[in-house]
Amino acid sequence: GRGGPNEAVWGSRRGFCNGAGGLGGDPAKPTPGSKTYYDILEISRRAKQDEIKAAYRKLAKRYHPDRNLEDPEAETRFKEVQEAYTCLSEPFKRALYDQDLQFSTYGSRVTQEVEREKWTQHWDLETPDEREARKERYKRYAAGERNDLPPSPFKLSWTPIYMLGGIFGIFYICIRAPDWFDAQSDPTFCDPAHDDTTVPLVFAFHDPVMNRWERLPEDAEPPLPEELYAHYRRKKPEAMNRLDLKLLPKVRLTTLRVPRTDAVRASFRPMPPPAVAAAAAAEPPEGGGAAKKGEPE
Repeated sequence: GRGGPNEAVWGSRRGFCNGAGGLGGDPAKPTPGSKTYYDILEISRRAKQDEIKAAYRKLAKRYHPDRNLEDPEAETRFKEVQEAYTCLSEPFKRALYDQDLQFSTYGSRVTQEVEREKWTQHWDLETPDEREARKERYKRYAAGERNDLPPSPFKLSWTPIYMLGGIFGIFYICIRAPDWFDAQSDPTFCDPAHDDTTVPLVFAFHDPVMNRWERLPEDAEPPLPEELYAHYRRKKPEAMNRLDLKLLPKVRLTTLRVPRTDAVRASFRPMPPPAVAAAAAAEPPEGGGAAKKGEPE
């Protein structure tokens, strides 16, 4: 009752999807170009279980021997449909069948040159316990469970913590590195790129009107702010008109030792204090006394 042109189609799959699950038998060598179970049920390889069941019911009614008494091939096709449904209706059997379609020359759409016997020949050497373990492994694969994978080196849920920690660590190192290697926070630090020790330092005050440093003698005091502003009102009134007097210093000008190349000669020299001016006026000119003594009587 199994004769006919389609004998090789379902006969080669009998050992694959029967009760043994193809795990201990020696199935016949699949032939390229033969129909797959999906072709027999007229469904795609992405079909869901509801679609498989509906296709089986439709084809079982079509090829049932009681409805095809005059068709000798109906019984064979009916059995093919039953065997295809038996395999594809069970998830783990379907997963193993799909694996065979993908990695062997079994099926009309698969052209990989892989012989099924070469990658299944170790099945004949398995012990019953190993065979049962492989069945359970296939069932887990079909259910999407993998407990044979190596443990993750770190928890994925901690990824944001690792990333933020790395970012802040790099930021902290970049901030602290100048102090660790060059001691830039030390008061005596001298940056050779900016501090040229070959240029002497001079005593200078900051001119807020012209926004520059102006040199002063070592013992001289900077002018008072009101004296400097009065000088510029007389000499450069347009410079004073551009400034906001509320932002200018009122009590004292800033003095500092700066490189000589960064300071200019002072354009305003303050008047000496009254006591110094009086002493200078009372002092006779150099050589004046000798001339008086030399005058004729």
